[in-house]
Amino acid sequence: MRIDRHTRLWLHLNSAATGIALVLVLALVAWLSTRYTLATEWSTAGRGELADGSIELLEELDDRLDIVAFVRPDDFLAGHIERLVERYQRHHSDLRFRAINPDARPDLVRQFGVEGQGEMVVEYQGRQERVAAPSEPRLSAAIASLAGTDGRPVVYPQGHGERDLRGEANHDLGSFGQHLGDQGHALEAITALEDGVPEEAGVLVIAGPRSDWLPGAEAAVTDWVEQGGNLLWLVDDGDRERLDFLAEALAIEILPGQVVEPRAEELLGVDNPRLLVLGDHPRHPVVDNLEGVSLFVGARALELTDAADERWQISQLLRSEERHWVETGDPDSPEFDADAGDRRGPVTLGLTLTRALDETREQRVAVVGNAEFLANAYVGNGANMELGLQLVDWLTDGSGAGAVPARAAPDQTLELSSAQMIVIGFGFLVAIPAVWLGAAGWAWWRRRRG
Repeated sequence: MRIDRHTRLWLHLNSAATGIALVLVLALVAWLSTRYTLATEWSTAGRGELADGSIELLEELDDRLDIVAFVRPDDFLAGHIERLVERYQRHHSDLRFRAINPDARPDLVRQFGVEGQGEMVVEYQGRQERVAAPSEPRLSAAIASLAGTDGRPVVYPQGHGERDLRGEANHDLGSFGQHLGDQGHALEAITALEDGVPEEAGVLVIAGPRSDWLPGAEAAVTDWVEQGGNLLWLVDDGDRERLDFLAEALAIEILPGQVVEPRAEELLGVDNPRLLVLGDHPRHPVVDNLEGVSLFVGARALELTDAADERWQISQLLRSEERHWVETGDPDSPEFDADAGDRRGPVTLGLTLTRALDETREQRVAVVGNAEFLANAYVGNGANMELGLQLVDWLTDGSGAGAVPARAAPDQTLELSSAQMIVIGFGFLVAIPAVWLGAAGWAWWRRRRG
């Protein structure tokens, strides 16, 4: 091609036109980005998108939803809240969001009763709910409460030394109860159990009475079970004698003694045989998606009796390892003695019982041979909290308002089979060093010959 003055002019004009067109396209894309939003989710866990429960909740709303966040513009929570609300706006077009600087509008802080940075106020159909910390479970629970889709309450007896779902002592279940509330489960204490369990209750939670119940209270719990009420029984010290009427009604026997871990110091670095680490669970909807291990302290073994009602469908929920055993002697200094009544593992630590009440309703009961794993002192260990939340959600059939559990990344743990571990170990310890040694020997031999 002959390049002359005329050709050079056309080449310059073509380059200039291409540059101008590229700038115009970029400007158009930038303008469109201010008018429209396009987001895609590529992560496996879907952490950039709302959970299915939140999406279904938003689809049920038929009115405008207002969210006001009290946060300083330069606070790190400002960006987090904005991204969180944007995910809700994708599924509910009639959502209005405002971010208010609490330093600039102290009058609104007093009006809404805001107490901390990042607090949110949600308004729907003239009613308001406050969200103390910006997270999807808390925000969805508030929206569900305003929309009137709350589940039936979680009730628990008080007055006989039971563990309190709102208590702050180490042995209480306050942290677990707070997370239940965050997921939309209303909590209601029963101080006069002999008057009966409220009919509107979703599940009755029994956790460690320290004194004997009156006959009226025992009759109320028995009636609740016989009439189809859902039950979560967290077996505690003394329940074998104190709540024997309930064990008889469910045809369950609490074995004497505690389940011990003979390798506690080796596995956990703590010389406490009463500590159990459970990670190998039976197939059950409650634990099928459970990530990680759970820590139990002073667990009791359970066993079915011959008097089990044929209408119940009974499933194993939790079990110990083969190395564990039921120690009927001193659990702090365990020595297996079959003659004394000790029993080798694996033993059952949790059971569920279900039976059909009619064509549409099902009764659900869960008995766990330990209450300590949900106590404030231990609930933060491993998957204890998640196990408790999934238990209640299963018992209430997912009726908690906005029950949206926090989603963990699926790649936080690495699980390898025995064969994979052998291959990796052989490869790094034998195969790879052998290859390098062979290459070095071959190079040495070549140089020696040369």
